[in-house]
Amino acid sequence: MKDLQFDTAQLLQAAAMAGINPAEIPADKNPWTWKDGRAKSWQMAFRGINAATAQQAEVAHGPAISLSLQAALDGHTPWTDDLRSELSIKRPDQHQAMTKAAVDDAIRGLEDARAAEAARRAKSTPSPEQLKELAKRSRDVARHVQHNLHELAKA
Repeated sequence: MKDLQFDTAQLLQAAAMAGINPAEIPADKNPWTWKDGRAKSWQMAFRGINAATAQQAEVAHGPAISLSLQAALDGHTPWTDDLRSELSIKRPDQHQAMTKAAVDDAIRGLEDARAAEAARRAKSTPSPEQLKELAKRSRDVARHVQHNLHELAKA
């Protein structure tokens, strides 16, 4: 992954967005290998242009991650707060993408649960025809009771 290729036009565009004179950047550097105080702003600008390449560069050129974090990323060990913190510091784009995916999954889960609840309620709610029949039966019972009360009152 160290031989990641950057599009020169995108590097120039990101430098311009970050307010960096391209003449001040060595040709063999990219936003992740340039050791300059302005490299972070160049990285942020480049992320806005090509997030996929930025993610690859972050993995290839970013700070090393712990074996525990790699194991969690690979699904071999459970996530802990410390691992999430390490990921947010050392691989912020990946952390943000994973957080967004988790939020999206949670929202889908809530939507699915709401749809299931609506279906359950719809199934247990009488149809308009059933409601009409229930109302008719209720009126018939009320008339029958009223007639019986009237008959009892006569007696």
